[in-house]
Amino acid sequence: MKLLDYRLVAPGVCIVATSYGLARYAYGLFLPVFREVFDLSDRLLALTAAASYASYFLITLAGIYLSTRVGPRLSVLLGGLAAALGMALIAGATAPWMLILGVTVAGVSPGLAYTPFSEIIVTLVTAPRRKGIYSVINSGTSLGVMLSGPVAILLGESWRMAWAIFAGFGLLSTLWCVAILPPVAARNAGGFGQLDWRWMTTGGRGRLFAVAFLIGIATSIYWAFSVDLVTAGRTTIVLAGHRLDPATFGQVFWSLVGLAGFAGAFAGRIVGRIGPIRSLAVFQAGIAVATLMLAAGQGPVAVLGSGLVFGGFFVFMAATLGMWSLDLSAEAPAVGFGLTFLLLSAGQFVGPMLVGLMIGWVPLPALFVLAGGASLAVLALLPRRSVPALAEGA
Repeated sequence: MKLLDYRLVAPGVCIVATSYGLARYAYGLFLPVFREVFDLSDRLLALTAAASYASYFLITLAGIYLSTRVGPRLSVLLGGLAAALGMALIAGATAPWMLILGVTVAGVSPGLAYTPFSEIIVTLVTAPRRKGIYSVINSGTSLGVMLSGPVAILLGESWRMAWAIFAGFGLLSTLWCVAILPPVAARNAGGFGQLDWRWMTTGGRGRLFAVAFLIGIATSIYWAFSVDLVTAGRTTIVLAGHRLDPATFGQVFWSLVGLAGFAGAFAGRIVGRIGPIRSLAVFQAGIAVATLMLAAGQGPVAVLGSGLVFGGFFVFMAATLGMWSLDLSAEAPAVGFGLTFLLLSAGQFVGPMLVGLMIGWVPLPALFVLAGGASLAVLALLPRRSVPALAEGA
């Protein structure tokens, strides 16, 4: 098998940008627009976000199964096509049910397109370069988030064209990634059915999965409702002497979240120096601070500062979770990796559901305070000792 190493980076970044940055997270950027165009209540908007995360949760189960039965290239293809189709449905939506369907279909993309990357990297990347290349590919989320903001600004009220562009980018990214990936046989062809609860809850994996679940709850609230929080009730925002309307300010904020996330490309170096547990503690504390900043400080500087901190630390955190899972599941990397992000997605489903249930009684800033508290609670779940480094030859 010919190793790809750096040839894998660019298409990998683009498919992650498609599946996470656009298909999953761009919904939050357009939430104020969808409220106005489709006359949706806060509760229905929250439940629509939850539908996206629910579809991701369910399809990640299928993604884990596929990783043990078929090659990862097919899984990436299916995930990329789901993203393109879902975003095209959003672009053409003329009724709330069409919007919800598009968001739900797009939401399945990461479960199929991202889950097999553990297998791809272990199989096609030279051992010493794995963590570094994984960190860079993982930062593709930030590319998608960063691109969506300027596109929204340039197109103004033409939000349908924005989603059509996202769908086209997704299709091209999928075809590029599939073209460069060689056929890779499933590595643990019979293993998924043989993995039991004992395997999933021993060797530190139970703690890892609990951490992923709680992180999912806390961060989903920021991704789904931050733009709504920073734009609601505003008429104009003065930033560096310039007056911005709320929609433009929200788009600038969103672009900074994506731009900051590129720092996550260096996660591999940080984890290599201080280990995944200490790294995760630092990153998660930063996410908590960013969430509480958004809840407490509604000045433009505080808002943009929160976006910068959250964007960078979230991508760091996601990369570190992936590395931690590979450290603990070297004998079944795709399964351990898939289960980690399955539990993350389960938490991301629960978060918007809780918002939908509580939004009529609890103000949105207070919900962000609760999300910040949940992020801090993650620190208590982390083990006191670091885990052994991933065996590079695994």
